[in-house]
Amino acid sequence: MSTEELNRELAFAGQRVKQKVILALTLASVIPLLILTYAFQAPVRSMLGPIGQYTEAFTMPALLIFTGLLMAGGGFVVWDVASAISRAAQLATTAKASDLSTIPTRKDEIGTLMSSFAKMLATVEQQTDEINQFPKRLDQLARQAFRDSLTSMPNRALFMDRLSHALTRTERRGEQLAVLFLDLDRFKVVNDSLGHSVGDQLLVGVSQRLAACLRPEDTIARLGGDEFAILLEDVKDDRGPTSVADRLTAELQQPFKVEGREVIITVSIGIAMSTAKRMTPEDILRDADLAMYHAKGKGKARYEVFDKSMNAPAQERMDLELDLRNAVTRGEFTLHYQPVVDLPSGRITEVEALVRWKHPQRGLLFPADFVGLSEETGLIVPLGRWVLHEACRQTRQWQLASPGTPLAISVNISARQLQQPGLVEEIAAVLRDTRLDPSTLRLEITETVVMHDAPTTLARLEALKALGVQLAIDDFGTGYSSLGYLKRFPVDTLKIDRSFVKGIGGNVEDSAIVRAVITVAKSLNLSVTAEGIETAEQLEHLRTLGCDHGQGYFFAKPLTSDRVPALLLSTSPWGARSDSSSFTNGHASPNGH
Repeated sequence: MSTEELNRELAFAGQRVKQKVILALTLASVIPLLILTYAFQAPVRSMLGPIGQYTEAFTMPALLIFTGLLMAGGGFVVWDVASAISRAAQLATTAKASDLSTIPTRKDEIGTLMSSFAKMLATVEQQTDEINQFPKRLDQLARQAFRDSLTSMPNRALFMDRLSHALTRTERRGEQLAVLFLDLDRFKVVNDSLGHSVGDQLLVGVSQRLAACLRPEDTIARLGGDEFAILLEDVKDDRGPTSVADRLTAELQQPFKVEGREVIITVSIGIAMSTAKRMTPEDILRDADLAMYHAKGKGKARYEVFDKSMNAPAQERMDLELDLRNAVTRGEFTLHYQPVVDLPSGRITEVEALVRWKHPQRGLLFPADFVGLSEETGLIVPLGRWVLHEACRQTRQWQLASPGTPLAISVNISARQLQQPGLVEEIAAVLRDTRLDPSTLRLEITETVVMHDAPTTLARLEALKALGVQLAIDDFGTGYSSLGYLKRFPVDTLKIDRSFVKGIGGNVEDSAIVRAVITVAKSLNLSVTAEGIETAEQLEHLRTLGCDHGQGYFFAKPLTSDRVPALLLSTSPWGARSDSSSFTNGHASPNGH
């Protein structure tokens, strides 16, 4: 039906409704007249005298008949109005809400009726559409909650749910199950070099190959990133899961074709079996994860089956973390100081602060034992704050004790510390509190930390330089920074890593690297410090190449604070002699940190 026809039909129906309502009101107005007539019939008959007795015979029948007619007329009017409204509603429902919205607005009753029907129909259509879409939306929500959006595989939540039910079944039936934890080797390199789009396509391809190697009843899930998990039920021993691992490894070693190029990826797999002891899904997945890390540690592209001995390092690490959380407040940390020597003169001009942990049970721990864990847990921030304050306080004491002896302090700043928004203000507060001259504080930052989030790091380093402190890049040569970045960052010193200093003189490549670093530093007006000097031959080579400063066991191992003043006040023998026998007593490990 066209819009014009619809308008015409609705107008006719509306007109009928209007007429019948007027008729109904007219009929309703007769009812009071009937009541008045019935009420006044007795007085009227008495007034008529003898004639009144004849009127009584037809008054009541007439009233009844007339009332019946009124009731019939009223019923007819109601039926006719209902029919008109029903017809209008039927006409309206045969049209779309979009059609009704184009109907010209009218100011009379018909326009109001048409507008109401249009709104009602639009609401009904909207609700009908929402009801029809509900199953689809419910399915989408279910997929989002339990399916990986990239591969359409079960996600971690669905995998853990299935694993929970499988553990219950195996416990009841006295069977075993196995969980395989898979992690793609060097997947980050693919993402960084070829882009995330290629990485996503590779993940889809990997998921398809993995699924093709399994039985229909097995469950494979993408846990996140490049990690996958497989649930194998009804296994007798570890031979079944290991054969599956072999099959998966061989399948993934075949090249993938992604955007016209071949990509080769390998996988490390950890396998965990259920035991007679009641296990939770988290327990068995954690065991498989630990086994996977052991596989990576043994060279990657292989699998390892979990055994209880793998749990010992994890438990030890957890215990160490608990102890580490309270170590600062308990005063268990101490600083050792290693001198930095000015190579041309042989004088000590600087000391580097190196933290040690006096663990109540494990004895003296070196940074390699706990700094990595501190970085992961964020505990490096309060620890670094304590190290900075203690090193500045101690250095200021030494400066006051020997006013004529210039002395600077070098403190390492971690990646976590450099990311803290309030680091600059914190260092400024430490300098004010300890009254240390900012120019005698040198902050050491590793090369990889400098490269991380370059714009933000650059802004923070420039703010630190504005305080007047010195900046050094530690372990230079082991990272991946370019000379362009080195030119942009406001650093004062490059510290050559000990791995290059160790081979100087005997290894042509190491000697060439050290010579190149010194040449580049001089061209950029930077000073150079060589770490890990252990022999007189290394010292002479570095002097010949023009290296400015050096530190290492040849001069002294890291010392406790009470032994530093004597070393500072002693004469400087390194400028005139190469025998280091009287300066190599100590207790630290060869890494000197």
